[in-house]
Amino acid sequence: MFNVLLASDISSTYQALLVLAFVLFFGIYAGRYFEKIKLPHITGYIISGVLLGGVLVLLQMGELVEHLGVISSVALGFIAFGIGTELEFQKLKKSGKEVVVITLLQAFAAAALVIFALLLFGVALPIALVLGAVATATAPAPIMLLTRKYQTRGALTDTLLPLVGMDDAVGIILFGVLLSIANSMTNGASLSIIEMLEGPALELLFSALVGTVVGLIGALIIKQINTEDHQKEELYLSVSIVAVLITVALAKIGFHFGDFYAHLSPILTPMAMGIVFSNSMSRVRSHDVNITIEHFTAPILVAFFTLAGAELVVAFSQNTEVNYFSIAGITVIYILARIAGKMGGSFMGAKLMNSHRNVKKYLGLCLLPQAGVALGMAYQAKSDFGESGVTILIVVLIATLVYELFGPIGVKYSLDKSGEIRDY
Repeated sequence: MFNVLLASDISSTYQALLVLAFVLFFGIYAGRYFEKIKLPHITGYIISGVLLGGVLVLLQMGELVEHLGVISSVALGFIAFGIGTELEFQKLKKSGKEVVVITLLQAFAAAALVIFALLLFGVALPIALVLGAVATATAPAPIMLLTRKYQTRGALTDTLLPLVGMDDAVGIILFGVLLSIANSMTNGASLSIIEMLEGPALELLFSALVGTVVGLIGALIIKQINTEDHQKEELYLSVSIVAVLITVALAKIGFHFGDFYAHLSPILTPMAMGIVFSNSMSRVRSHDVNITIEHFTAPILVAFFTLAGAELVVAFSQNTEVNYFSIAGITVIYILARIAGKMGGSFMGAKLMNSHRNVKKYLGLCLLPQAGVALGMAYQAKSDFGESGVTILIVVLIATLVYELFGPIGVKYSLDKSGEIRDY
């Protein structure tokens, strides 16, 4: 019946626009309802997206969600940019070593436990290696949104935000290395250490370089704006939006130098730009820029999380040939081992660095959300591994749904119990 309302001559672009309208409407009201029952609004967004995705699949309109992929990419760009603006060098001088140690320990602990547990379960080594690498990724979006919404301040927040930014960098490197090893095992080829590190290292290098250049240009323009100008907020917003869009677009397009293709990270590029932004201007001006952007990105973030739920349902529907019962055990082990690795690794790191008691107690629970980066890794594995890659994708899809539904609850609980929520 719904298809009747959409005339056949209307392009899929406008059908997708109509879906976006429903995404925003149901997402916002689901978020408000979940807050009333003392659950994170993000969980409400995702559940409404899952329900909406189910409806679209039933109506055979699931492909419309794919047309809205640019919304998710842009939202992820703004999230990464926001994380970057929180990484002030003055703060990092005090906690930089602590953050680096905890980041490395929790990432390697998550990867090692997942690989070991899956091998005990009888999973093939190449699949176990890839899933171990995927386990390192932590979704920055729910963490960033909750810390900003509740205006959190304290030792846990100061450690959590830079850690999430570094975590993706570590995850990308580890994934590149372990994926190369898994590929060589599958193909029977042998790769040197340099060949395994080359891809992820170049991705980090080019992402940082492009983000820095765009950030310096954007910061230079913003510093030319008169603080007495009554339109300064509009100018701040315009420059910031242009900068984020440029980094997101360049990250998705990449660069070709003859036969060489430079791939950029859609998270690390805008994050690098945000770091340059916050450290190239005064703290007052940087704060004004962040406040201006927060008002603009609110509906984009609602769409991002709601679409995430819808995308998961659509992805499930497109992989109907997989025997879900045969991989149910793998999924449960992956979820439990990753939780143990994230929480155990972060606790050991915090203990080793004599961190604040709130960091020791609650940091691990804040690192459970998993979404965009992990899904990107899983889709890459799917293209490289064929049938085994489909298994990896399905495991990560199910785990992502679990983590995105319950992960924000853990983040909010930790921030609340640590006494760092200011606006509640």
